Amino acid sequence: MKSTEDLWNEMLETDTVEEFIKNNRDSINFKGAPELMKYYIKSKKLKNTKVFAEAGISRTYGQQILSGEKNPSRDVLIQLCFGLHLNLEETQHFLKVCGQQGLYMRENRDLYTIYAIKDKKSLTELNIDLANKGIELLGSGK
Repeated sequence: MKSTEDLWNEMLETDTVEEFIKNNRDSINFKGAPELMKYYIKSKKLKNTKVFAEAGISRTYGQQILSGEKNPSRDVLIQLCFGLHLNLEETQHFLKVCGQQGLYMRENRDLYTIYAIKDKKSLTELNIDLANKGIELLGSGK
C-alpha cells in the first residue's frame, strides 16, 4: 500500500481525479475492517485461519468480522494487525479506516504495542512483555 505522502505526490502529478482513482484503487476508499482485511490477506498471500490464529481470535469470530456481521473492538483490531503482519504505518492506517484511534505513544500499552510491531514480535511475545510490566494484555477480554 502506498503511503499518504506517495499518494499526495502522485495526485499532484495526475491530470484528473478519475485517473488518480483508477491508478490507486487499492490504496484508497476502503470501507472498514472487512474490506481492508480482505485486501491485506490477498496482497500478503495469507490464509484466513492463520491470520485469526495469530490474532488470538476464533475462526468463527474472524469470519464474522470478514463478513461484516461483527464490528470488532479496537483491541481486536490491533490483534488482527498482528495476524495480518502489518507494519506500523499499515497498523495506523488500518485502525483509522476502521474508525478507531491509532496507536498512541503516550499510552503505556500502545507504546509496548508500537515497539512490538516495529520489532516484528508476535502477539504472544507482546503479551508476555505486557504481563511482565503488569499491563492489561491484548485479547484478555478485560
